[in-house]
Amino acid sequence: MDTLLVSKKFALIIEVKNIAGSIYFDPHFNQLIRKKEGKETAFPDPIIQVSRQESQLKNWFLKNGFSALPILSLVVISNPQTIIRTSPENRKLHYKVIHRDMLPSNINRIEQSIKNPTFCEKELKKIIRVINRNHIEADFSVLERYTLKPGELIKGVICENCKESPLLRRHGTWFCDNCQLLSKDAHIQALQDYFFLIGSTITNRQLREFLLVSSSASATRILQSLNLTSSGANKGRVYSLSFNE
Repeated sequence: MDTLLVSKKFALIIEVKNIAGSIYFDPHFNQLIRKKEGKETAFPDPIIQVSRQESQLKNWFLKNGFSALPILSLVVISNPQTIIRTSPENRKLHYKVIHRDMLPSNINRIEQSIKNPTFCEKELKKIIRVINRNHIEADFSVLERYTLKPGELIKGVICENCKESPLLRRHGTWFCDNCQLLSKDAHIQALQDYFFLIGSTITNRQLREFLLVSSSASATRILQSLNLTSSGANKGRVYSLSFNE
């Protein structure tokens, strides 16, 4: 489960998929097919996944003595350039699968469709306490879970304004050739992505390859600016990434 939103009226499970290219939801064989650069790859159907999560969450609420409440789910495609397709008879797909920009309006729609609160403020606070107490940090490889290879990741620093990539680095500043945005720390988000997708340690060479930085000295300055702990020396130096949530 990527995200769980619990309000006084409902619980919403949000599963985020960052898939580039064109994707096709096959309702007959219940699979997701991605087409990218002429190659097709099959993935498990995320609609089935979130439906299973709905059932598990419903049972969890009942097991912990909470009242039944509406539990809904959405599959959010985070890449705005992803093309979503399905067969003509699968007409209700847009109620379950959306692009990320549609998430706020869909939450508002759900909020307005359920008139009466299911929980009072006291019950909601209790639910939050129990969820936090039962929370277990995920321990899995994101790439393995979604059958991705490091080479399939979008490399370079992405513009926070127009989402163009990669940004150019000039004199210690990131520059977007598309919208002209200038940023001193745009690399931080990219390194956070590296942290969650690849690992918690990084070398100068790995940083250059992931951020598309050609200069070793420039990569060193970026690493030193983050005040990271490190081990080893010279080309063998390894830095430990750490980000406060």
